[in-house]
Amino acid sequence: MDKLLNSENVKTVVFLGTSGSFTEMAKDFFCAKYDLKGYQMPFRTIDEIIKYVDTDEEAVGVIPVENAKEGIVRQTTDNLITSGSELHILAETILPSNNCLLSKNSEIYNISGLIAPSPAIAKCSDYIQNELPLHLNVINTSSIEESARLLNSYNLTYAIIGTEKTAEIYNLNILNPNINNDKNNQTKFIMIGKLKTKPSEHSTSSIAIRVEDKPGALFGIVQELANRNINISYVHATPDKMDINEYILFMDIQGHVDDKNIQDALEALQTHTTYYKFMGSYERI
Repeated sequence: MDKLLNSENVKTVVFLGTSGSFTEMAKDFFCAKYDLKGYQMPFRTIDEIIKYVDTDEEAVGVIPVENAKEGIVRQTTDNLITSGSELHILAETILPSNNCLLSKNSEIYNISGLIAPSPAIAKCSDYIQNELPLHLNVINTSSIEESARLLNSYNLTYAIIGTEKTAEIYNLNILNPNINNDKNNQTKFIMIGKLKTKPSEHSTSSIAIRVEDKPGALFGIVQELANRNINISYVHATPDKMDINEYILFMDIQGHVDDKNIQDALEALQTHTTYYKFMGSYERI
């Protein structure tokens, strides 16, 4: 019998990024939601996380899958396609991706230096140019964690770009809670594993398919779902990494695989595809 997603059945929680990352914040959210108390480990790549969880039935992994500004995370979708058939999405959430200005100092007008990774500096360039000193001393790092640790080597006039979690871990003041160029940036995170989920009113089922190369093939997919009154809530097409002329469709439909109507629909869809993979039934929270 398949084990359910709960505190008893999860022994390890792995997540992407170093200390204070946005994915660590998503990990905290999922752990609180499902009361997960397993041993927690950060990994530096999505590949490592998926491989680890694919070989450990008592582990779950938290990874980003899509960003409002930067789009789909190909490393996530590509690896999920090639992972084992028992590895599924267990939960999904969308969280704000707010970069904060953090410092041991409590006054923003005292800041004369900034320590941050180059990507974070680029995402916050408007604020840096318009609100911080013209001759700001900028020090590049490889991660938020490195920035926070390096801050201890500088005086109180230096700040870093980090997250609310960074401020919590390193006991820093939040001088500005959102210095992004895009103030509404959000990231979609998923929790993956080999456990089973229960149906709920918010259940979503995800599939990856390649449709037949013939007129009306995509219409056939949509019609199978419409005939069963099943709503399509998300569709994304991405080039097949094995053949740029082919596309993989990622599709979310409302309902859980335990529902007979969804089971029948998924079985019917396979007659219209040259590739099919069930990605999981889960709750959007």
